[in-house]
Amino acid sequence: MAASTVAGARIASLRGLLALCVGANVLEALLVVSVGPQGAGPLTVQAGAPVPFGVFHDLRWLAVYHRTALQFALEAVALLAVRGTLTGLSVGFAWPAGTPRPTWRRLLAQATAATIPLGLLLAPPAAMLFGLALVPVSWLFFVAVPTALLIALIAHPMAIDSRWWRRGVPPQAMGVVLATFLVVTLGSLAAAPAPGWAVPLVAAVTGVFEAWAWAALVRALVGRRRARVLPVVPVGLVLLAGLVVGGASVGFDRARAAEAASPRPAPAPPPPVPLHGQPVLVVSGYGSIWRGEPVHPVPGNFDEVQFSYRGLGADGQPLPYDGTDTVKPLTSLVTLMAVQVTALHDATGKDVDIVAESEGALVAKLYLEVTPGAPVHALVMASPLLAPGRVSYPPVGTTGWGVVTRDGLRSISDAFQPIAPIDLSPESPFLLSIDASAPLLRPLLSCPLSGVDQFALLPLADAVASPEPPDLPFPAAVVPAFHGGLLTRAPSEALVANVLRTGELPSPWWWNAADDAVRWSAATWQVPTLDVGSVERQRIGPLPTCASLAHDLEHAGAGP
Repeated sequence: MAASTVAGARIASLRGLLALCVGANVLEALLVVSVGPQGAGPLTVQAGAPVPFGVFHDLRWLAVYHRTALQFALEAVALLAVRGTLTGLSVGFAWPAGTPRPTWRRLLAQATAATIPLGLLLAPPAAMLFGLALVPVSWLFFVAVPTALLIALIAHPMAIDSRWWRRGVPPQAMGVVLATFLVVTLGSLAAAPAPGWAVPLVAAVTGVFEAWAWAALVRALVGRRRARVLPVVPVGLVLLAGLVVGGASVGFDRARAAEAASPRPAPAPPPPVPLHGQPVLVVSGYGSIWRGEPVHPVPGNFDEVQFSYRGLGADGQPLPYDGTDTVKPLTSLVTLMAVQVTALHDATGKDVDIVAESEGALVAKLYLEVTPGAPVHALVMASPLLAPGRVSYPPVGTTGWGVVTRDGLRSISDAFQPIAPIDLSPESPFLLSIDASAPLLRPLLSCPLSGVDQFALLPLADAVASPEPPDLPFPAAVVPAFHGGLLTRAPSEALVANVLRTGELPSPWWWNAADDAVRWSAATWQVPTLDVGSVERQRIGPLPTCASLAHDLEHAGAGP
């Protein structure tokens, strides 16, 4: 009789755990499918995930969807109560049979209390992913998500074991955390391309695994024998903080040392006017440095001229520049490009080809969009910024979507600014100009250009930077590379030369398939896109189409 009673209680607990995990995922999936925002389906597979993935999930919604500090505080308190309750109930239902279980009040209190430090630990990675949605540069993802995973591996006992601060972390528990990360990622791979009706089904299946993960995690933590004091979690978090800060410091110090060792020279003497080769304007990306040396990233009969983020000198030649010169508003950069394209066209008598990377690709596409009839034959974009401005933040002194996250980004930037070689602040002119024109920039890359041949080289690593595959009406090829630096790699240089000579860009299907798989898998670790059509209409009028984009951009002051 006693055994049957215990078994019945165990079955009821497992049913309760399944109801919590599956129910949380499915409820959010139904809300996202019916209300929005578009593309947020992959986030729903981790609503019921074990600690601290559920906290990380909540933070990314909160980072985007608040308009004032008061609203942020109220939403944070509500999320704290909901997440604390879900965590406490999940721990209670997952408690192994035969082990004395704390009272429900104690479980709920501990889970809620642990949610606060876990949220603070995971806030910086969430803010970095907010920045990724603003400027989709994949290195932000590769900093934020591994950092969040390391925090999860170290800090998950805080919500389960009251003695977490003095005990080790069992390898079995760390294995469950890694398995959860993998399964949630696979759930995203299934949910991202699925039709709306199928997203709740994927969320439900993932919820079944998450219920198992909760049970395995709690069993691994509460079923271990008592041992001597071993403060693994506090020491591990301190070491992790040192690793992140120290690694960034070393990287920035090396960048600054390289810049200091190579002071800006005087402008190079004007080269002879090209007579035979095709003129090519080479545009580097954000934070790039050019000292006036000749550039030849396109092998063959091409005469390359470097675009200068400082502009042209009195002799009509591009001026050397450093990383700080790239931090300018888009309007200023478009004006600089218009001047330099015209100068190169006048000097050669030929239409210019533009080969541009990262920030440079955005500037070049924006320039051509607002300058119909520009003397440009072809545009090759390497590592273009896919769907920038998926989130928004208000200028300092005002309120608006993401206002508290803006301040969080500024705090992160201020912490590294003394050693950073460029301005990383959300208040930098470049980032502010992207935010101001965000509704117009989202569809920019996918729009055709009259009279200009377009091509794109998409690094495979950049698939983690935006949740949906780009819909490009021109040839594009995925290449196995990281963001930036494509114009200094021999295979990419050969591709660019072939494109400019023949107008053909081969795109192997296997790299395209890999790009889709990586993009869909990473979608669950993004922040949700800010779906505020009514607000956009207040800012810019009707939502833009490719046909109206040039007019809308000029009206917004983005033209030269």
